[in-house]
Amino acid sequence: MSLSTGRTALLDSAEKLIAARGVYGVSAREVVRGAGHRNSSAIAYHFGSWHGLLDAIWARRSPPINAERAALIAAIDQPDITQLVHAYIRPLTNQVTTHSPSHWARFNEQWLASVPLDVLGGPAPDGDHSYYPLDDSLDVVSTLLYRIALTLDLPEVGARRRVGLVVRFVFNAYAAWERDRENGTAPEPEEFESEVEHMACAMLGTGI
Repeated sequence: MSLSTGRTALLDSAEKLIAARGVYGVSAREVVRGAGHRNSSAIAYHFGSWHGLLDAIWARRSPPINAERAALIAAIDQPDITQLVHAYIRPLTNQVTTHSPSHWARFNEQWLASVPLDVLGGPAPDGDHSYYPLDDSLDVVSTLLYRIALTLDLPEVGARRRVGLVVRFVFNAYAAWERDRENGTAPEPEEFESEVEHMACAMLGTGI
């Protein structure tokens, strides 16, 4: 197994297993075994640590998604809430439909289950040990979510909480779509995307 092949196999194995069982529900040994490695220290060799492996998963998936988000926002003169929601959701649609099978929405669903409701808050200053990815492209989505929060007629705390709820709804919905596609029962992506955008805007308290 070449270095690049071995690294990719570990990323694929970790993403799939975490998507099914959570960030803290999978052992490094299981990831190594799932990747077909014989060396039990393969994760340390390729990524330095478990968190290094998680960061590498984000670094593989997030940049193209957030580059697409940035392009969608840049193409709008004065984006309103519905356009901002579309810029958040459309790249996710493209991501999960491009890869078959896709585990990205389920991976995020599991990660979100391990962090506080206010996803914009980052790690808590009181010693919270939740894992947060380090990929620089995530600044794009953080800024986008802040812009959505600022459009809401709510106090800052309530607006951030509402956005956190919507983020969870979106990823839970797309995680279910990924599972249904494997069973052959998923709706058409365009129809599903439109429905999710309508519901996300309704949750935010606006029409579409």
